Amino acid sequence: MFEERKTQDTGSNSATSLLGVIERFNESTAKLESRHVELLSEIAELQEQLRQKDEEVKRAERLAMLGETAAGLAHEIRNPLGAISLFVSMLRRDLKNRPESIELLDQIDRSIRSLDGVVSNVLHFAQNKRLRVSPINLHSVAQELHQHFSSLYSPQSQFEIKLSGSPFIMADEQGVRQCLYNIILNGLQAVSFAGTISVSISDAVDKDGVNVVVSDDGPGIPEQILGRLFEPFTSGRREGTGLGLSIVRRIVEAHGGQVTVRNTPSAQFSIFLPRRGS
Repeated sequence: MFEERKTQDTGSNSATSLLGVIERFNESTAKLESRHVELLSEIAELQEQLRQKDEEVKRAERLAMLGETAAGLAHEIRNPLGAISLFVSMLRRDLKNRPESIELLDQIDRSIRSLDGVVSNVLHFAQNKRLRVSPINLHSVAQELHQHFSSLYSPQSQFEIKLSGSPFIMADEQGVRQCLYNIILNGLQAVSFAGTISVSISDAVDKDGVNVVVSDDGPGIPEQILGRLFEPFTSGRREGTGLGLSIVRRIVEAHGGQVTVRNTPSAQFSIFLPRRGS
């Protein structure tokens, strides 16, 4: 009887031990399956990151090639452009008593400045200069550009400027000036130099930086190019080069900032710049 009970206890203990082994095996299997799923997810994420980096490298290579070609063309254009400008100034002196001829020279001069601006954008795009960060007064930069554009296009265009918060940031002044210039000029072109441009600068609420908003009362940006507007050679105008806004994004991102655009229904550009540029 004792032997029989001992045998039963031994069998019961063996069964309990076996169940314990099976439970631990199942737990280990479940953990391995869970880890396997996690690893698959991590692999997929790494593959996507690798794909994006590969696209960025290819894009950088294409842009470098385009930049070199564009820089060569820009230099070839700038030389005769300077000669044309010189001839215009000489003609202006000789024709100073003929108002109808002076008006024609003014139109030629405006075309020269427009083409020179295109060349400058091409060269800026090709050079991709390093930032020279120093303390700048963003309000002063905005006011200077406001006066510049007002003197050129007033009263055909209306300019509204609203400045608040601290004006000082650490940034590349030439780069920031180029950004604002390109966006304001883009707005003026959108309204055919006969609309309203609004510039607003304020402290960023949730970050240590500033928000710059530039808007116009034009027709807005075509939806088919809205998502790629900051890509090189993308333009909503047949005469545009599509480099001005690409340069804006490059400069803003080099400062650790961000630039976006939306239709409200007119175009509205929003730039965030950190107080301390990268």
